[in-house]
Amino acid sequence: MIEKSVIIPEHVNYLMTLIKSYEAHFRKNVGSIDINIGEIPILLAIYADEGLNQIDLVKKFHVTEANISKTTKNLLLKDLILKKIDSENNTKKLLFLTEKGQEVSVRLLTFFDEWKEEIKGDISNGEMYAFAKTLEKLYINSQKSF
Repeated sequence: MIEKSVIIPEHVNYLMTLIKSYEAHFRKNVGSIDINIGEIPILLAIYADEGLNQIDLVKKFHVTEANISKTTKNLLLKDLILKKIDSENNTKKLLFLTEKGQEVSVRLLTFFDEWKEEIKGDISNGEMYAFAKTLEKLYINSQKSF
């Protein structure tokens, strides 16, 4: 029989609590930006790699096409992104940031850095780097299961 204390591994609880902390901090401090928590990863993915299309985002985030379609539509309506027809494939629409989208992305990244510094405590930069690399490996390994 599995011990009750290990039904949800402790590291999963830590990750879930960390995400909740980020969301609470976001809601408290970034209320002036017209964006919701679910739109942030999409906006920042476009910021990091302009010219993505919606299928690229579906693959990256393992969500439905409908989810990405709705999110990108909201970002379009908020004037944060724009769609351009691919010059090599007229049926493909590529995603780019507007000037406002660039500004919001930089503000969000600044906010995230401030939050990270606030919660980092006595964790060294080396430990943070190792943690980030470990998360990256877990992410890459998780891609194989989809």
